[in-house]
Amino acid sequence: MILKEKELTNPSDPRQKAGEEAEKQMAFYLQRAFRKRDDCFVINDLRVIHDGDVAQIDHLVVSPFGLFIVESKSVHGTISINQHGDWKRTYNNEVTGMPSPVLQGQEQGRILKELLRENAEQVLGKILFGKVQKGFRYCPVCTYVAISDSGIIDRGMDVPELLKADVVSGAIIKKIDGFASKANLLSPKNLLSTDVIWEITKDEAIATAGFLVSKHTPPASPIKVALSKTKDDAKPATTQKSEKTFVPKVGANCPECGKQKLIRKSINRNDGTETDFLACEGYPHSCKALFPLVAVVRQSMPSYEAQEKPVPSSFHEGMPCPKCGTGILVRKSGKSGKPDFFGCSNYGKTKCRFTESII
Repeated sequence: MILKEKELTNPSDPRQKAGEEAEKQMAFYLQRAFRKRDDCFVINDLRVIHDGDVAQIDHLVVSPFGLFIVESKSVHGTISINQHGDWKRTYNNEVTGMPSPVLQGQEQGRILKELLRENAEQVLGKILFGKVQKGFRYCPVCTYVAISDSGIIDRGMDVPELLKADVVSGAIIKKIDGFASKANLLSPKNLLSTDVIWEITKDEAIATAGFLVSKHTPPASPIKVALSKTKDDAKPATTQKSEKTFVPKVGANCPECGKQKLIRKSINRNDGTETDFLACEGYPHSCKALFPLVAVVRQSMPSYEAQEKPVPSSFHEGMPCPKCGTGILVRKSGKSGKPDFFGCSNYGKTKCRFTESII
């Protein structure tokens, strides 16, 4: 499932434009691989601040078995690493050095993990029935560096984290499947294993992803000064803020094709519930525009704290429970002809009985 789409800025600088194209390409591959999965959650363009450190992450996949950071790099020439671990790129016979994007991704993972560890109880809940205390201490954080499909990798030193963009999604899925296999305690090969396997539930995975989206802090928007001509002279116009990021909503014009409206659609999940999203009226034939409802809702939420009088229109599937703060809202079917409603995923665990009618 895609929780946060790639934010397009359409920069005029050639280098920034090339970088955005590389991120857009990687976001496409991740959408194709994970948009129909209900156990993995993709966040694009995530920026969080913790303890004075800033983590700017191009792409993040949150799964029940770990976190996967993807750094996109626009490389249309050759990228190489020598035996000493020095990185350099070659384009049009021009060679330039570059910092290790693997170390960059690992540092971002450290910041992300510290943020989650300090908020583990809020996201995952408390210890239950004598089980091991939940937390993120042993949560794997894997880093991948994705270069453009047209780029060439010269491996003087083997760096398994460095891949072409089109194979990164497959590498992540393979790693998740490997973790899942080790977590299966009923498997004979795991009976005598001493490996520490970190695992959370699907509900906890989406709560983790939702928490991170709620902590997204966009950089300060630049101030633009427009010049307007008058009959007497050209004078500076009043200072204006840059245009706001497009917020998808039902009935809005599709930002991709500009011809049709956005409508609400649903997909059925394996657990019997539905996931709503916005799509262009022309999807999937004449337009491919998709927008997740949950991402918009999460960004608009100020915090995970419970509110005494929540606004009904703000309730959507996947958002944190406003009563207990640890569960998430899931769609439930009404009985005896009654309408569907949202209920807390902790029902039956902590006996949280929060419900809200779907309007």
